[in-house]
Amino acid sequence: MAVDLALLFGVMLAAMAIGMPVFLAMALSAGTYWIVFPGKLPLAVIGQTFAQGIDSYSFAAIPFFFLAGEVMNTGGISRRLLRLARAALGHVRGGLAHVNIVTNMVFAGVSGSAVADASAVGAVMIPAMRKEGYPAAYAAAVTAAAATIGPVIPPSIPMVIFGLLAGTSIGKLFIGGVVPGVLMGVFLLLASWLIARRRGFPAGRWAGFGELFSAALDATLAVLTPFIVVAGLVFGVATTTEIGAVAALYAILVSMLVYREIGPRELWAALCKSAMDSAAVLAMASVAGIFTWLLANLGVGKALASWVGGITRDPSLVLLLIVVVLLLAGTVLEPVTTLLVLVPLMIPLVVGLGVDLTHFGLIVVVATCIGLLLPPIGFLIYLTAAQAGCGVMPLVRELVPFIAALVLLLMMMTFFPQIVLFLPNLLAR
Repeated sequence: MAVDLALLFGVMLAAMAIGMPVFLAMALSAGTYWIVFPGKLPLAVIGQTFAQGIDSYSFAAIPFFFLAGEVMNTGGISRRLLRLARAALGHVRGGLAHVNIVTNMVFAGVSGSAVADASAVGAVMIPAMRKEGYPAAYAAAVTAAAATIGPVIPPSIPMVIFGLLAGTSIGKLFIGGVVPGVLMGVFLLLASWLIARRRGFPAGRWAGFGELFSAALDATLAVLTPFIVVAGLVFGVATTTEIGAVAALYAILVSMLVYREIGPRELWAALCKSAMDSAAVLAMASVAGIFTWLLANLGVGKALASWVGGITRDPSLVLLLIVVVLLLAGTVLEPVTTLLVLVPLMIPLVVGLGVDLTHFGLIVVVATCIGLLLPPIGFLIYLTAAQAGCGVMPLVRELVPFIAALVLLLMMMTFFPQIVLFLPNLLAR
């Protein structure tokens, strides 16, 4: 089995290292395995698993959520959310850093994507922070860290993928993400406040209650998006896919008819962009079906359960081991790849220990989001460094306290399941 795994993952990681798209790297790995071990991977299985990898109605939610985020990203939503956050927090010491974090928290309920949040908010906030005297690397670090909230506060594309892989309720995952997502913002705000006090970052001028009220009124329709998603799932009025369609339609109507900041040309561009993003995720999910079959056929899941069982049977300690594995995987794999490759191996293990899948799902999603901040692969590092025009290493140094805050919260989630389960259990009564 060791040789099989070395070939599978070795070819995939080598292909990714030379810049090959992830889904092609996974396909090349599976193809190489078929050539080297033809008897272990029947040709018929390749076709069957390729189709079964995305054979689920709920996968249709992914293009809808991508579209909703893309339309609101280009339809003036981020600017309105930024204005609201600045009116509320701009006067506090280090206020623009706090504004950055709060804007990402609210924008997370619109986009469901860390990369979309970093792109939209960073394009506005990083130049504003630099103009106010913040170091470029610090402005980029705050933006990157805050963007990790995107996939945790619903809607969330990684949660859709996890729910499909684990066969658990996507609605419960969405609701379970509310408290951890808010706490991520709180922990990052605390870290930002402590840094601002120590380094003497500037405070802005109080805009007044008039501006605060005006900004809140202007941003109301944008802020309603996550409430529409959560309310629809809580009251059972629609499936996750249908809620995604409603969110996309709502985003189009608000951006085109109310804010009037996009027209048919911009809508078409958003449709094309969301289609390409969706295709990339669905292609990975399809190819990952072959990986999942191979790993199951090789008995990797049973071997993993036996190895972990030889160390401990305590669910909290097992989850801690899994968190360490996920964080290490985050240094070389992007979140969707981590989900598609590793989660199917871990599900039987945690189910056998009686771990709630909603609890486990949020741990996985938060851990993979933190992976976006970890070198050498961490995508948010390079995205925000390019936006700020700073070096990668200064940015990584500025990220350390924010990563520490997020890891601390992840540990708390691991050992105190009610942080995740409180709200789903309350609403299920």
